[in-house]
Amino acid sequence: MSYLQIEIGGKKRGLKFNQLAIELISKHNDNATQSAFLYAMIYGGLMGSTYVKQEEADYTFEEVCDWVDALENKAEVITTVTNAMTETQIWKTLVKSGEEIIETGKKKASKSSVLTT
Repeated sequence: MSYLQIEIGGKKRGLKFNQLAIELISKHNDNATQSAFLYAMIYGGLMGSTYVKQEEADYTFEEVCDWVDALENKAEVITTVTNAMTETQIWKTLVKSGEEIIETGKKKASKSSVLTT
């Protein structure tokens, strides 16, 4: 499921976790805080949906951050959104690619340490 709706910004809005959403998440996430990832995830999902529906965005990144801060049932909403995102094929592919890169790095480090001892 790459699409869901949540109540945010005073109305039901769609979030779609497609390639565009993932790219925007990467762009807006500072990799240092959970809050930044949360803001980026919601914004990316909103923009992914807005784009494929060929609608005009009626929000800014700043507004989305404020909306996330004001969410009722925040933990429940975030869990639902996170589950939707992590179940998409594009996310699974990215995670698998990242794991392969890490594994390759470990193998190179192991070979290097064997050669230097």
